[in-house]
Amino acid sequence: MRLIGSFHNAGYEALADGIMAFFDRRPELQRRGLAFGDDPAAGADADQRQLDKVSTDISLVAIDRSDPEAYALAEVIVRGVTAGLHRYLEERPRLRQCCPQQALFVNPIFNLQRYAPGEGFRSWHCDWTISDEATEPVHRVLAWILYCNDLPQGGTEFHWQEHHEPAERGKLVIFPAGLSHIHRGRVSHDHSKTIATGWINAGRLEDYLARLAQG
Repeated sequence: MRLIGSFHNAGYEALADGIMAFFDRRPELQRRGLAFGDDPAAGADADQRQLDKVSTDISLVAIDRSDPEAYALAEVIVRGVTAGLHRYLEERPRLRQCCPQQALFVNPIFNLQRYAPGEGFRSWHCDWTISDEATEPVHRVLAWILYCNDLPQGGTEFHWQEHHEPAERGKLVIFPAGLSHIHRGRVSHDHSKTIATGWINAGRLEDYLARLAQG
């Protein structure tokens, strides 16, 4: 569990509250959540029991200024996760040394996710994949989760580590994105869960943004 980092402070608690409020007042941005392998064409009438992930998501892009409120929140989230990443790497300096360009950055494209009672990311999975997406999944080194509310029965289970990370309001968790840290959400049948979650990629942010611009 040395590679599962957990950070919890008043700043993250305030950020969690801001995410909850934003999610509640922006229903027009909410979409059915998808996992790798889900069929986007299945729609809201799909058999929810057959889906790996059942959630309502809002996608945020910290470089898209078209929605000022969403952009402002995305920027604050990226800054908060970046601060957590710095602490994570200070405690594990060899990890940065072994990365390409000895650099890591918080990907500016990420999700807010809300799981109603009985919903969740039920299947074991990791955050590394070779699919071709704007977030460049093959470059993912770490993943992150910011829990936005306390959940008596919830959080994240890590398979190989035999570890359960409880969902606690204002707790940021950073962990490897690859197969070594297969995980799944623990489903609560009594309470909803809201998180922000995304990835930390190898390389430099400016190089990544240049590739995005080339399209």
